[in-house]
Amino acid sequence: MHSYLRSIGFKDITKEKLSEILYLASKNPTAYEMALDTEGNEFSEIRYEVCPKAGIALRGNYDEDDNFKIEYYFPYYEAVLNSSTSKVYIIKESDRESFQGVSEDVNVAIDVIFHLQNMLPYLQSFKNTNNVAPANVSLCGLSIEGKVIMPIYSDEATRARREKAKVTRDKWIAKAKEGDADAYEKLTIDDMEKYTMITKRIQKEDVLSIVSSTFMPSGIENDKYAIIGDILDYKTLVNSITQQSIYILTIDCSGLKLDVCINSDDLFGVPAVGRRFKGVVWMQGKLNM
Repeated sequence: MHSYLRSIGFKDITKEKLSEILYLASKNPTAYEMALDTEGNEFSEIRYEVCPKAGIALRGNYDEDDNFKIEYYFPYYEAVLNSSTSKVYIIKESDRESFQGVSEDVNVAIDVIFHLQNMLPYLQSFKNTNNVAPANVSLCGLSIEGKVIMPIYSDEATRARREKAKVTRDKWIAKAKEGDADAYEKLTIDDMEKYTMITKRIQKEDVLSIVSSTFMPSGIENDKYAIIGDILDYKTLVNSITQQSIYILTIDCSGLKLDVCINSDDLFGVPAVGRRFKGVVWMQGKLNM
């Protein structure tokens, strides 16, 4: 059973109930797509919404009796934000017909790896899966545990100074990726100065009062990230089957914007614009082709 089902409102669901839902989805899909896979065979995807833009995606194929044979399934929340304009590399997973995207996003200074949501349109548009996809990316994250924390106080002058420093750092990162040795040196010195500052302040302050946002890999799975970011907007949806409520939080992580979908029972605290979200997310994304 997929561990992230609870993020779209299927907390504590039984295997028997899940089997009923998957069968219902195969018979009454919200959306259906078909394309030729990397080996030239027909491959299908069924989507079954349980609330607006959130549901379960089933991938597999129909047999001769018109029964859908599920190869695998996953919960999703459809990514809609324009999160990144960086180049994206698409990589096929070795054990199944599934793809991951790698976005070289300058905002978080690391490659963002995500599960590709619109795989079928990608297969229809691009024959060579090793190509760089010429598309912007919309990102979202599913979470099964998170908390709301208070923001860091800052006045107008401090925010302007931080924004200026971020713009300068983004330029250094872009130059470093092109092989500029001076940019590497400047980034190294900048990181050393930040480390010294944090080491001094951490003796008297809590780390969450020093670090305003983070975006870093979590665990051994390459598409899981620990994030801290500002809540720009939020809304509540209700799963039409279980009647469980879920939060959709629009988060800004150092300039990278994404939606986070989490069961209301798994979020500690009350979300509000201006507060921050702290948690681990399974990253999904969509190529805006």
